[in-house]
Amino acid sequence: MIRIAIAGLQKDRIARSVQQAGGDRVEVTITSDMDAARKVKNGQADYYIGACNSGGGAALSIAIGLLGYTRCATVAKSGGKPDAGHIDELVRQGTVAFGIAEESIEAATAYLIDSLLKKHA
Repeated sequence: MIRIAIAGLQKDRIARSVQQAGGDRVEVTITSDMDAARKVKNGQADYYIGACNSGGGAALSIAIGLLGYTRCATVAKSGGKPDAGHIDELVRQGTVAFGIAEESIEAATAYLIDSLLKKHA
């Protein structure tokens, strides 16, 4: 079971998308960005997903501060489209915190959860 802490804007929407993509193979916790990042840092969650308008600023700022810049990445920027290959590479590199622009939540979470499930198969 992959444990995912969700924070930022549209938390419920992210949670629904993650559950749809991962089914019973994911466990979702909806919380604040500070608590979500702490859960990952302390081993209480495996991954962090946050959303904001841009996908990078507020979605990841606390996670970057607690987990380090190299463990965090934006997977869907405002005005752009998520790229499955890029997401696969981030997951392979050990990224644990992912930022998403609100407009791309469904597409980005589908790619992201697919990559995480492949990694943990």
